[in-house]
Amino acid sequence: TTSGGIGGGRRNTDLIIASQGIGNGTTYAARICNEYSRTVSGVTYEDWYLPSIDELGLLYLQKNIVGGFFPAFYWSSTEKDSDYAWFEDFSSGVRNANVDKAAGTYRVRAVRAF
Repeated sequence: TTSGGIGGGRRNTDLIIASQGIGNGTTYAARICNEYSRTVSGVTYEDWYLPSIDELGLLYLQKNIVGGFFPAFYWSSTEKDSDYAWFEDFSSGVRNANVDKAAGTYRVRAVRAF
């Protein structure tokens, strides 16, 4: 799941879930976003996914308008390799992929289609 571009997050999320599974109770970033739902004015939205690194970058640029972000690290769905994934620091905008996915506990932000 190496797609970093706009629109890549949905595909990445689907591939991560296909690889990791959903039936074993394991909680991970892509699954949390995929299973998120929100009801607004009687309409339930269930088409959420973990954003790609570029989608996350757009959110960072608009974080004050979008709101609800903490000055913390947020996972993306873009993997560097089988052990590492890209994340963005929402206090500085710095991107990195030098933390093991299994060891890093970061925030997630589910998004819908851009």
